[in-house]
Amino acid sequence: MRKILLALFALALVVTFVAPSYAADFKMSGFFRVRGSSENVNKDGDDDANDKRNYLDALIRPRFTVKSGAVTAVWEPEFQSANGGFTNASRQTVGVNRWVIDYAVPGSSLRMRMGRTDYFSPDKEIYDSGGRHREPGIAIYGKLSKNISLSAFMTKASEDTGPDNNDKTDYYVGMGVKVAPNLTLTPWAANSRDAAEGGYDYSFLGVHAKTKVGILNVNGSVVIQEGDLSSGDELSGWAGLVRTSTSLGKLKLSGNLTMLSGNDGSKAGEDGRFRTPQEGGSGWFVGGHIMSSRRWTALSNGIRSVHLGALNGATVIEGLADFKVSKTLTLGGGVSLYNSAEPSNAADTMDAKEFGTELNAGFKWKIHSNLELRGVGAVILRGDYGRGVNDPEIDDGWAVGWTLRHIF
Repeated sequence: MRKILLALFALALVVTFVAPSYAADFKMSGFFRVRGSSENVNKDGDDDANDKRNYLDALIRPRFTVKSGAVTAVWEPEFQSANGGFTNASRQTVGVNRWVIDYAVPGSSLRMRMGRTDYFSPDKEIYDSGGRHREPGIAIYGKLSKNISLSAFMTKASEDTGPDNNDKTDYYVGMGVKVAPNLTLTPWAANSRDAAEGGYDYSFLGVHAKTKVGILNVNGSVVIQEGDLSSGDELSGWAGLVRTSTSLGKLKLSGNLTMLSGNDGSKAGEDGRFRTPQEGGSGWFVGGHIMSSRRWTALSNGIRSVHLGALNGATVIEGLADFKVSKTLTLGGGVSLYNSAEPSNAADTMDAKEFGTELNAGFKWKIHSNLELRGVGAVILRGDYGRGVNDPEIDDGWAVGWTLRHIF
């Protein structure tokens, strides 16, 4: 009932802002998507039937956008069916994916945004949205001067008026400064907390750099983290991200380095493993298809159970290549090397950091101006991370998937 009332409130806001102006622009857009996958990623380390999974879902997401002067209002419901029925517990089968009111702050160049929409840190990975961290919130953003911009937001993942008070809230503020024609630095600070008794409280201090070195586009971030875990231990972690890309005619090359601190267990009461906001509810790092599903096509939610958060910190090195064969067909592939920052803390496991190497290849075929088919296949060659000292070698994993998307 609460979600239905929220949707009605969003629609009422749209009408409130737009009704006074008969010159408002109205636009309907959106997409319809069908996707499927088969996988055996061997999450438990052995090749048995419990690891195999076939998945199919369909999603329609219309978007209604109204613009009136300096005000933009968006309402985006969604309808999803998984494996032949409305049974996918990981997402509302019928609900509101996005609602937002975005308007200019009178007397300034800043804008306000409120609603269930995207809220990012500058790297778009530590505080990540894109559907995974889309929550109700409020933000202010825009230029303070020619070379300085501001971004600040507060989001609330849950709200509890009862005695347990398990409110989960994120706070973020960042200031982008263009220090040179090809260099922008964005220092930022954030806090993610659960107000329940025994909840967590994480503070982040980071800086993001965006520049160009020769033919390379470079984005880099360094983040340090302090706080309290729900276990009562003190948190002290860090993250380093480097993302590079360049284009050579029809060929696009990309290289990524991800480093997340782990816990070596050397200090009692202190944990050095980097935590993303909301205990993993946000934070989605680039990676191969099996480990993150961020690129060619999202294979399924099941694959993500072996994401980087399952490791004790991480060091990931990957290279990607996309080649545009024609105006309608692009081929691509990549290699991702996954290592944990520290060996597994589980008892009776090997002193190993190598999780595995992923190889993947895929295509994008633009069948029509509004219709696109994507396909991907990936294998992961497993290392000894997490392997029991008396266990056999961990079996490799694989996954294939496709997505057919119609944009309207």
